[in-house]
Amino acid sequence: MPRQLMPARRQGLTLPELLIAILLLAIVGGGITRVMIKQQQVYKDASRSASAKRELRLGASLLPMELRSVSSSGGDILTMAEDEMVMNAYIGSGVICQRNAATNADGIWIPPTNLANHTLSNFATRPHAGDTVFLFNDNLKEGAQDDQWEKRVIVSTDPDPAACVGPPYTDLVQDAGKSRIFIKLNAVIPDSVKVGAVVRFTRPVEYSIYTESSGKSYLGIREYGSGAWGSYAPLAGPFAAFAAGDANPSGLQFRYYDSTGVRITNMANTKDVARVDVFMRTNQGKSAITERKGNFVQDSILMRVAIRNFK
Repeated sequence: MPRQLMPARRQGLTLPELLIAILLLAIVGGGITRVMIKQQQVYKDASRSASAKRELRLGASLLPMELRSVSSSGGDILTMAEDEMVMNAYIGSGVICQRNAATNADGIWIPPTNLANHTLSNFATRPHAGDTVFLFNDNLKEGAQDDQWEKRVIVSTDPDPAACVGPPYTDLVQDAGKSRIFIKLNAVIPDSVKVGAVVRFTRPVEYSIYTESSGKSYLGIREYGSGAWGSYAPLAGPFAAFAAGDANPSGLQFRYYDSTGVRITNMANTKDVARVDVFMRTNQGKSAITERKGNFVQDSILMRVAIRNFK
């Protein structure tokens, strides 16, 4: 009889080989997992660092512009401290299109903001009672030696479509019915402030660092109107909490200097300010990278702003 062939026996993994394979798989898997965790930690810190730089840019784009527009010698800086600065901020401008010195020696008319052919009035926000007005007074002498700005406070504002009718300020047909603004002021205006004079509008605003209910600190702004301060609106942050003194890493700090570069320590000398240094420090929380042992993700910036209208 022919001999039957037996199928070849297939060898399997022995128990030691299986244990070694499982161990190698655990080592490789653990290494991959560790790399993924590190990548996630680095990504979180990179995202927080980018947020910190973004918030600093927001503050750096706003504060220098506002500070350069004020006149310290003209009284635009109302109060100042390490953690806050209150100033008359520019909110709009226009020209005087009508005066009636006989019956309204303390009032002026401003053209509409939506003129058909040109723009003579422009407001970031509409003026209201309590805002400050600066009227250009050309005075009577030739040249600029006697020119000055007359400072007044708005008592009330009222629409008046019947004022400033016709050229050179409005078009009889296209601007008919558009609301002009009659502005009543707190004091009589000199006769030398003529029709056509430029008018600047300002409002008290406060820039400071404040803490929200969440416990985080932000660079904020609030406006003064109707006899009271409004609520803070966040502009950038979160920042490190405020800490007084140069040696402490405060989230926001103002430092003030006179025209000779000497630091002003008496906060009542607002008219002597020629330069403001602004420090801002962000705080995006603790680092996600374990090797940093809980250190915070932070960034900082220093801005030196010369007051454009110091004298």
